[in-house]
Amino acid sequence: MRAVLVALAVASLAACGGGGGGGGSQMTSPPPTGNTPPSSNGITVSNNSFSPSTKSVAPGTTVQWAWNSCTGDGYSGQICTSHSVTFDDGSGSPTQDQGTYSRVFNAAGTYNYHCAVHGAAMAGSITVQ
Repeated sequence: MRAVLVALAVASLAACGGGGGGGGSQMTSPPPTGNTPPSSNGITVSNNSFSPSTKSVAPGTTVQWAWNSCTGDGYSGQICTSHSVTFDDGSGSPTQDQGTYSRVFNAAGTYNYHCAVHGAAMAGSITVQ
C-alpha cells in the first residue's frame, strides 16, 4: 500500500510540471477583467489608495481616475472593491467598483477628495496652479 501511495505522489508531482527553464510554456492567470488602465494624466483608484495621492495641474486640465481595484483571476473569479472620488464640496463620482471618472479643473486652488467608503484613510488632492 505504501508503494502505491509513493507512486501516486511521484506521478502527481511529475504531472504538475517543473519550474525548469527549457522552452516550455508556463500557464499564467489572466489579469482581472474589471481593471482600467489610467490615462497618462490619470490617477489609479486601487484598494485603499489613490496613486498618485497628490497631483498638480494647470487650469483647464481634465484629470481621470481609473478603478483598478479588482483582484483574482479569470479561473476562480474576481472581487472588485467599491470606492468613490468625493470632493470636500460633496461633488464627485458615484461609489463604483470599475470604470473611470473625469473632472475638469478650471480655477486655481487645492481640491481635496476622499473615498466615501474609506474616509480619510483613502484621500488625495489636486492642486491647480
